[in-house]
Amino acid sequence: MPMKLFNAIRNANWLFILAVPVAAGILHICATMAAPYLTAASAYNRLAPGLPVNSMQVLSVAAPGSEPLPFMSPDARYAMCSFDARGGPIDVSATLPADQGWSLSVVTPAGDNIYAAASVPSRPTPITLVLVPSEDAFLGVTPEARGIARNIQPPTPLSASRGIVVMRAPDKGFAYTPHVETLLRDAKCVARPF
Repeated sequence: MPMKLFNAIRNANWLFILAVPVAAGILHICATMAAPYLTAASAYNRLAPGLPVNSMQVLSVAAPGSEPLPFMSPDARYAMCSFDARGGPIDVSATLPADQGWSLSVVTPAGDNIYAAASVPSRPTPITLVLVPSEDAFLGVTPEARGIARNIQPPTPLSASRGIVVMRAPDKGFAYTPHVETLLRDAKCVARPF
């Protein structure tokens, strides 16, 4: 028996045996890259119609069958804003507390994540963004140019005409719910007045 096994191994088509996992890997990579283009509706197309434009909304607790998107984490709370900066800049502000698991991200309709920030356990993380429709948009004269000392960090300009701002918070249970919901409600996503 051992001699038959040895002869079978020696006579095997090793090129074919090695080619099968390589081909499977290439097929897997192609399928992964093509998946966003093969879906019936993107995440943006599913979420945007249910969200108010240029206003942050705290979503209800995710429950089986009622998630806005498939596979949303049941141990997290979300606040989202569908923004449209084609009419002018959008100011986004939020504070991520000194706790693990908090994040804020800005996603375009194509699914590109153009901004992401995560909380730092040692200190709160204040975030101020200005979403503008193009990179050459003039956001006004800075306070420093007008001779006024600025005591806060300037907002970060991001070029995006439309998209969704997502703030994620860990759901630690009923005792923490009021604190978590307060921080999610305090996040702002508003059109800049002219």
